[in-house]
Amino acid sequence: MIKELSLLKNLVYSNFVRLRSPYKITFAATYRCNLKCKICNIWDKPTRDELSCLEIEKIFKSLNNLNWIDLTGGEVTLREDLSDIIKLIIRGSKRLVIFHISTNGQLAQRAFLATKAIISAGITPVINISIDGPERVNDFLRGGSGAYWRSLETFRSIKRIRNARVYLSCTLSSLNIDYIDELITDLKKNIQDFDFSNLHFNIFHQSAHYYNNQNKDISLELTLHSLKKYLGLCALGNPVKVFLEKEYIKELGFFINNGRSSFPCQACLSTCFLNPYGEVFPCSIYNLKIGNLKENNFDINALWNCGKTKAVRKCVEENKCPGCWSPCEAYPAIAGHFLRKAASI
Repeated sequence: MIKELSLLKNLVYSNFVRLRSPYKITFAATYRCNLKCKICNIWDKPTRDELSCLEIEKIFKSLNNLNWIDLTGGEVTLREDLSDIIKLIIRGSKRLVIFHISTNGQLAQRAFLATKAIISAGITPVINISIDGPERVNDFLRGGSGAYWRSLETFRSIKRIRNARVYLSCTLSSLNIDYIDELITDLKKNIQDFDFSNLHFNIFHQSAHYYNNQNKDISLELTLHSLKKYLGLCALGNPVKVFLEKEYIKELGFFINNGRSSFPCQACLSTCFLNPYGEVFPCSIYNLKIGNLKENNFDINALWNCGKTKAVRKCVEENKCPGCWSPCEAYPAIAGHFLRKAASI
């Protein structure tokens, strides 16, 4: 209960003051990937020395205010030390409540073991497994034969774990929007007890420093009607998920018309993005590096409270960032905005 109260407090406070330390971090533990997706060029990035377990331990040891982590890649299961990384993050972050992992589902056993490692620490894991269309569409978009069936295998495997929350996550773009009905029909055939609550949809975004897809523009043909049609299907299941999904849909029209949300963004206010090399950015979208933890004694709190980070936050407040409605950034904004309204009543 203490950890949950800490999360609630940070969600409220982040709408009135800048937190002394981030309560949510998106950590891309590797940029290596075993697929070659059409909407993302992370797989095409040159490889460098990734943060070691010892370095990761140093970073998270001081993050006692951390309540929420998104662990992602590249493909995060390509880290052979993934279970060790999970344990180190949880051991260092005493107030952690939400542990979310995104995976392409190609390595079922590693994803299964990662999920079990989170559960063994007494935290309910949230696992998103990518799937972007029926078999032929998914495998074409993801650049790997058999990718569709491997994703389903991983989903079935993790769904059998008690207390794990697992979802099939689909990124909507003009490349797959015409095939989503077919995908749903196939999932009903291939997954026992399939339910729409098993789905999570998000929309295509560009990012130079993360997705490496700044030259791709494949969302122009999407309409608000088509997006809401499919996004609305996944607003079922867990009450927190339902709330976030519904609020995400409500704000979608404003984002499409204005290129940004009407809710205050949390980047450098209460959240940030950490890449595999120790470099810190405001979020997964804004290509403005704040600094490298390898050059700052792996002390994220010191970097968080320096003048440059505060200056970057001012840029966000002045709408100098690209703007986005990516769930990684949208959900903290939604939660905080709702609690701010509740606190003011």
